[in-house]
Amino acid sequence: MAIAAIAAGCAPRHHQSTSAEQRAPSSAPPNIVVLLADDLGIGEVGAWGQREVATPNIDRLAADGMRFTEFRSSAAVCGPARCAFMTGYHNGRCRLDDNDNDYLRTADVTLAERLRASGYATALVGKWGLSWDSKPESWPQAQGFDVFFGYRDQVHAHNFFPEYLLDGTDSLRTRNVVPNPRGMGSGSASVRLDYAPDLLRARALGFVREQATARKPFFLFWATNLPHIHNETARTAPDGGYENTTLGPYADRPWSLPKRSYAAQIHRLDQDLGALRALLDTLAVAQNTVVIFLSDNGATFLRGPNDGTSDIIGRWFNGTLMYRGFKGDLYDGGLRVPGIVHWPGVVQPGRTTDARVDFTDLHATLAEIGSSRAPAEITGRSFLPLLTGKGAYRPRDVQVWYSPDRRQSAVLTGRWKAVWMLDTLRLFDIERDPGEITDLVAREPRVAAQLDSIRRAEDRRVQHPPLPGRN
Repeated sequence: MAIAAIAAGCAPRHHQSTSAEQRAPSSAPPNIVVLLADDLGIGEVGAWGQREVATPNIDRLAADGMRFTEFRSSAAVCGPARCAFMTGYHNGRCRLDDNDNDYLRTADVTLAERLRASGYATALVGKWGLSWDSKPESWPQAQGFDVFFGYRDQVHAHNFFPEYLLDGTDSLRTRNVVPNPRGMGSGSASVRLDYAPDLLRARALGFVREQATARKPFFLFWATNLPHIHNETARTAPDGGYENTTLGPYADRPWSLPKRSYAAQIHRLDQDLGALRALLDTLAVAQNTVVIFLSDNGATFLRGPNDGTSDIIGRWFNGTLMYRGFKGDLYDGGLRVPGIVHWPGVVQPGRTTDARVDFTDLHATLAEIGSSRAPAEITGRSFLPLLTGKGAYRPRDVQVWYSPDRRQSAVLTGRWKAVWMLDTLRLFDIERDPGEITDLVAREPRVAAQLDSIRRAEDRRVQHPPLPGRN
């Protein structure tokens, strides 16, 4: 195929919706589009207070829909976050609890499979990260997607000027030249002619056009690699690994080239969302389309544009707000993401909620929207009542996170959050201390023990060392 063709204590909180203006979803199932950013920090969006980088389309989506102030990723890095979203299980139970350390099996039931069984056309455009190349049963088209275009491997997705992209099971060669390419599609292009986000946008919007013409409900998972850094070149490339075709409105800013390049990537991400919404309007399908915008985890953990010695990237644009940590950390700086749900005629515009949800809950919610039934066996709980204004929504009592390869885990229940870093427990009252600064383990040993018990009970694979002083 020619490249030109791709143009309080531990008590749970309760939320009751009160709007009388809401109507129930129509009998026709809505289209569903999830635009998942890659490493976009919660503070890097105007709707969360960003002022240096403009995100007008993301901000308008928030104004037109519901903004979640406590939407957390189900992991602090991309692979396990995507696994939780696709399967509905947290990282103590889904296949991946770190990048590339496992893959999906035929027995796993993905969100795409649930929706396809309900009559949806399904497409994944962008980054997958849940496969091993040697295991075809883990590839997107074996996991419920009718259409797949992009990167099967997340290391391949670091390269914005790749030598090839995957089109189903075939390779689509680009005009880029990557000298001495390494495994998993990694490497850096010396000839840069085809920009992957351009190709991904064309395929995503093409899928929407095709399905709007077919008048069949569709699910588009647009898993962009914007604004992820090109890890392999981050410390040596003049742009710090933030690869662009143009710096756009940031070309003349008095910032370093890496900082301007990163701002340009966020700008491009925002333009992609704008192009999507404009097309939905043009095709007259916007009124029956749910659009969700998220990031897969917090702001990037790479500590410098070239030398790797500081945390300057994550703080360029206040990416983590007041929250502690970055991508890769199970503090809230690594977990909280900008979460927006837009559903015309169902979600009242301009609403903000502090309901605690994560990617497993999104799985349950979209499954219920598409099939009228939320799966009971998964970790997540549907927050559809929160969106429709019909009935009470009761969040899950407990959220857990595991990253055993990085020797981290976390438990959140009520006001208490416990974080284990290198198996050392720290306990925080996040209602009084959202920045997770003051460790209360010594003051609250019983609470620490309770959360440690939850951590052990929810993890299916790891034997954790006991708390100090306990058998």
